Amino acid sequence: MNNKALKYHFVSFFILATLFFIITTLSTHLASPTRYTIDKTAPVYTHTAYRIDDTESLTLKEFLSEPKKLIDQPFEYIEWDLAAKDYWLKLDLENRQSKAIDLFIHFDNPMVDYLTLFELDADQKLIKKTRLGDKVTGLNLFQYSTPHALLTLQANEQTTLVVKIDTVGISKTPIKIYGKNEFQHLIRSQVGIWGIFIGVLIMAALYNLVLFFGIRDRVYLIYIGYIISALLLMGSVLGFGFYLWPLSWQLFFNEHVVFSNYAIAFFTVAFCTMFLRYHKDNCRLYKLSISFLALLFSFSLISFFMLEYHSSKIFFALMVPLYILCICMIYKKLVSGFRWAKFYVMSWVPLIIGAAVQPLELTGFIPYSFATRHLFLIAILCEIVLMAMALADRVRYQREKALYHATHSQQTKLLNQAMLKQAYMRMINEHRNANLCLLKIEQFNALMSILNPTQSSHIITTVAKSLEHQLSKQRQFISLESSLDTAPKVADLGNGILAFVSTKIQPQDELNENSIRFANNCQSSIKYQG
Repeated sequence: MNNKALKYHFVSFFILATLFFIITTLSTHLASPTRYTIDKTAPVYTHTAYRIDDTESLTLKEFLSEPKKLIDQPFEYIEWDLAAKDYWLKLDLENRQSKAIDLFIHFDNPMVDYLTLFELDADQKLIKKTRLGDKVTGLNLFQYSTPHALLTLQANEQTTLVVKIDTVGISKTPIKIYGKNEFQHLIRSQVGIWGIFIGVLIMAALYNLVLFFGIRDRVYLIYIGYIISALLLMGSVLGFGFYLWPLSWQLFFNEHVVFSNYAIAFFTVAFCTMFLRYHKDNCRLYKLSISFLALLFSFSLISFFMLEYHSSKIFFALMVPLYILCICMIYKKLVSGFRWAKFYVMSWVPLIIGAAVQPLELTGFIPYSFATRHLFLIAILCEIVLMAMALADRVRYQREKALYHATHSQQTKLLNQAMLKQAYMRMINEHRNANLCLLKIEQFNALMSILNPTQSSHIITTVAKSLEHQLSKQRQFISLESSLDTAPKVADLGNGILAFVSTKIQPQDELNENSIRFANNCQSSIKYQG
């Protein structure tokens, strides 16, 4: 590696180290705010209990009158389920300090349909009732995107909060209580990571649009569809979609969030098929992927007419064959030596990890935190960056492939007339001596009538290889493509004619003698090779 290449490698590594430093610094400032809830930052005592109502008929009065039916455990132990159930949560608060404190109750589920917060005094009398959820009208964007309520707890005061959660979708609603400063820190961290995600995805979409206009390859439009689907899905799951789309649109997306899941799955399979060029092979895996795409499209339309918890179960079941299909397609291309698939394979690693953590967090196998809540979003960010590298590698490969086809014979893979002409004209422009030498295989056209294309190509390549060996002993014959290590000197002009360029001026008689000698040497070499 020369000094210039080393310099550029050093610069690239320096840029990479700088980017990692920026990411580390940003991660430090966006440290998980869920660690700083009110029970860890102020002398506020909390006690929790809950009850799951399978009948969906329980009232507040009945809930309060049957304390023995409550499960006296932290909310982390609630068995959230994709089913038609109401969840009643009771939270007792006691301010043990001599001053009032403002508390922010954060309900981290912007897709919940109805969430009702009842504030009770020490005698279990209703003081205030707050309604949240994406089915509730009249809320502002902040209440839709970040469901929360403000509570002022006076000095040495006790109060009880009862939360009723009624939704047909994802029921898990982590509840965290923060002080004013801690809640502001949560919002800053949340908005910061949202802004990074949205910005990167928009830039990636524009990048792929530019590539499409430049190359006219449908794969870039498919990937833009994947990016928009990711924005739709994460905008509903995390709540930032209320700032991207009109309110009525985002409420519709929340109601049909399973469709967004199907959309991202559809474009994942379609991109895998197009990116790995299975549409060119028309093999069994390609036909299987087309059938699976039709299946995903059908179920995505059916999801509009099903309850969310039913369609979600069908979608999760379809994820198993989706991963199997994509892994099979990737593996087949890797085995066949698909050189530019490496970044695409790497892009699946964070995506699989993030996709696995999200349902584990929703089902309670992994504890809820700010980091786990946004891990899938971070995984998509990493996947987008790696995919941009894969697409750039694909463009480079296609350019090299187009150049190769323009400069090489398709049958023999030898340099063609274009490279010969380029080398010859370069010698002429440099005012150097240049003789164009041709060698024709006798009776080649007659052989063509009895040999198939593979056999005739083998004859040409064998002669060319022998001729290359003879020319390599003489410095007067120039390389037609000096950028390659092999430095080939012979070009295939077709019809059994090979050509090369000599820089030595020779008399006609001497030239004829050398030509006969080369031909004899080539013939002897071919006979020796068997």
